[in-house]
Amino acid sequence: KICGACVRELPDDSYSVEQSRLRQSIRRCEECVAASNQLVLMKKGRTRSEGDDCPICQLPLPLDPLQSSLRMCCMNKVCTGCEFEAQKRGMWDCPFCRAPRSDESQILAMIRKRVVAGDPIAICSLGNQYRFGRNGLEENITRAVELYERAAELGVK
Repeated sequence: KICGACVRELPDDSYSVEQSRLRQSIRRCEECVAASNQLVLMKKGRTRSEGDDCPICQLPLPLDPLQSSLRMCCMNKVCTGCEFEAQKRGMWDCPFCRAPRSDESQILAMIRKRVVAGDPIAICSLGNQYRFGRNGLEENITRAVELYERAAELGVK
């Protein structure tokens, strides 16, 4: 049997009577009970960085990419809930930086301005523009890969 805290294989007599009645995944040996060691289930887990939070509501962004959008004006990912609330209040601009909606030529100019400043998210976004041939750019996979590599060096996941 395995202790749920120290994950060691132990003989049956190393558990107290109270602990031996519990199911195996939450059972702890006497040493771990005495040391107040928490279960492995409570220690491990997937944690997300603050960069994965919506900058408006501070909640973690959904894992589904369709439930958030990257705003090209400020290069922030905003959850659709915050966008919906802003639109419900009659605000059709960017809910984070309040910049008005832009057309394709302005979007490309904003991205290029942020690329010159060294913004890794903008560099990755420009790579996407080249990869898919968006906003008046010709599809260019080699240029996209160069931009992706540059963004990765600067820290984009």
